[in-house]
Amino acid sequence: MATFHEALKHKNRLSPVLLKRAEVVAVGVGYADPGKPALGAGVIVYTQKKIVPSSLTSLKGVLAKSGAGIPIRFVPSGGFKLHDAAPNAKAVRPKLFSSRVRPVPGGVSVGKVDPSATGSGGLIVTRDNQLYLLSNNHVLVKNNSNAFAAVVQPGPSDSGTAARDTIGRLFRFVKLNPSGTNYVDAALALPSSNRLLNPRYLLRSSGQLVTVPGHLASYPVGLQLVKGGRTTGFVRGTVESNNADVRVTYGGSLGVLTFRNQSIIRGNDGAVSLPGDSGSVWLRASDRFAAALNFAGTGDGMRSIGNPIGYVMSAFGVRTAVPLGGGKFRAGTVTGFAPPGNPSYVRALTKAQRDSIRVETAKSKP
Repeated sequence: MATFHEALKHKNRLSPVLLKRAEVVAVGVGYADPGKPALGAGVIVYTQKKIVPSSLTSLKGVLAKSGAGIPIRFVPSGGFKLHDAAPNAKAVRPKLFSSRVRPVPGGVSVGKVDPSATGSGGLIVTRDNQLYLLSNNHVLVKNNSNAFAAVVQPGPSDSGTAARDTIGRLFRFVKLNPSGTNYVDAALALPSSNRLLNPRYLLRSSGQLVTVPGHLASYPVGLQLVKGGRTTGFVRGTVESNNADVRVTYGGSLGVLTFRNQSIIRGNDGAVSLPGDSGSVWLRASDRFAAALNFAGTGDGMRSIGNPIGYVMSAFGVRTAVPLGGGKFRAGTVTGFAPPGNPSYVRALTKAQRDSIRVETAKSKP
């Protein structure tokens, strides 16, 4: 039986080799058998859905030669790609998540008009008594640049227009690196007024708004999560693997980007990440602490890729906004630090990795 420490070391040796193969889309660490956690950890290799037998035999041969005796589990997930909505793409579940909502909570449709992109608002966060809306770079940023971008709610795919529905503008974002390693796909929108944002999270189609009391610095494989998002609405998921290296198809000038130290979250009851869900945030089911920022998923929506939220909050220097009543709010708490020597949890980034996360400020005017 392998420990998570052993599985992580083996995964780190294998990942650079495996991700060069077209049939492999991600490599992470999880349970050798999710139905029997007592059997210990293993390396999880995510592949394209259809692999010719000769390629699969070759892949298994590479793994067999690596030795180490660490269990390897193959998951035919299919490739991972962005989940912002194409123009006119309709939500498949509750209408409320794709409607015009004022003041704006987390979890609802947001986007930019030029070029058109529609995703989900993630969290309402705060720094220095200012509120911001957290989402993804590819939802709020124009072509990975610091160009001025108006932010609308709802997004263009839900009939949002700049003239009627602008709530603010792009403020700061993490620059995506097409030739190197990425850790987050994230951006902040600055509202025209704090009053336009509601420091709560829309979780259910009934209109249930929940307070997000803070965020997790780390969390383990097997954690139960919930999420609200523009397209799939309220969903439940399980952290299937952590510390995963993933190739994500962006298309255009960015092509395929490599992300490291990601979480792969599997839906409990169906699709959890479809086009339009980019930017939504996974919450720990037991207490609604924020865990991961969704930005991509498989074609069938059954698996979500999430940036560990601790990476995102640290990059921007923000905390969740917790309402106090009367229009006032406070900064949320940070909890869930990883126990020493337990790699089933999301790993903290090294100083060099943190320094590689390039945060830029967008232009304040067109």
